[in-house]
Amino acid sequence: MKTLLTPDAGGALSGRIRWDEVMEGVHACSFDCALSDPAAIPVLDRLHFELLFCLSGSLRLERRDRRVLSLQEGSILLVSDSSNIHRLSFPKGRLGGELVTVDAAAARESLARLCALLGGLQLDTAQVRSLMQAHGGSAVIRDSAWTDAVSAALRPLPAEDRARYSVLKAAELLYLLCSDNALLPAPSSAPPYHDRYQAGIAQQVQEYMVAHLSEPMTIAQLAARFHTSPTALKDCFRQLYGRPLHQYLLECRVQKAAALLREGRLPVTEVAAAVGYTSASQFGVAFKRRFHLTPSQFRRLSREEKNQNRVFLSKSE
Repeated sequence: MKTLLTPDAGGALSGRIRWDEVMEGVHACSFDCALSDPAAIPVLDRLHFELLFCLSGSLRLERRDRRVLSLQEGSILLVSDSSNIHRLSFPKGRLGGELVTVDAAAARESLARLCALLGGLQLDTAQVRSLMQAHGGSAVIRDSAWTDAVSAALRPLPAEDRARYSVLKAAELLYLLCSDNALLPAPSSAPPYHDRYQAGIAQQVQEYMVAHLSEPMTIAQLAARFHTSPTALKDCFRQLYGRPLHQYLLECRVQKAAALLREGRLPVTEVAAAVGYTSASQFGVAFKRRFHLTPSQFRRLSREEKNQNRVFLSKSE
């Protein structure tokens, strides 16, 4: 079976990759793997959808129309046509999450039964495919209450339950796109950025930011460090990574903070400092805006979920 996780050429995948057929025509893959080098991906079948739920790491897709899609923790990649994708890479070295593949023809009856169980929902995959054409066959869905809830629910689930839950959420997403496409970003009419030198600088800035989250930084400081103008940096960064530079930096900081809070070893003040905040109160405001919980509440909830999972696993053994 050809999927996003079977590179055609270039680097090789290594790590944990587990496939399950959840229902006819629908497969789910739980994975945590590394990709040695940027790689091409196979052209997927015409009536085929793939939904990748990113739980750790990041994914970079370079398209043939010169656009770049960046997938971060808590976001979802939807692919309906892979012919426009040139190659993929893992900027942070590894990628973990759930991949759902839907063969629209083989899964027609399975999806119909699922929709019937959910009260007779109408799921038109042809409509979703038509909608995705305006996005070049691939799009990243992020920064919404729906994606936040899905990511938060997936993380604490036992590995064997993640596949079934991700399939349920994949069907729900396809249904939501049939009824309201507000989850998708607006198709960009701006021309792709053709200056490879400037694009290279934007990529260096992205890598620098991720590696130095504890340091205060501004767009002006970053532009000066990498010898470019703030305007050129902002414009190119947004085209490459799909969001403003300051928003990307904020998201990286709060996601890193969430990971540190889940580990539970550092006090909240030290977590704030580790992701570039000199004020614990400013950190708390930024964190709550993203996760709708204070850092302390988030840590307590994470501990409770871990304890519940331990109890569930001990009972099932």
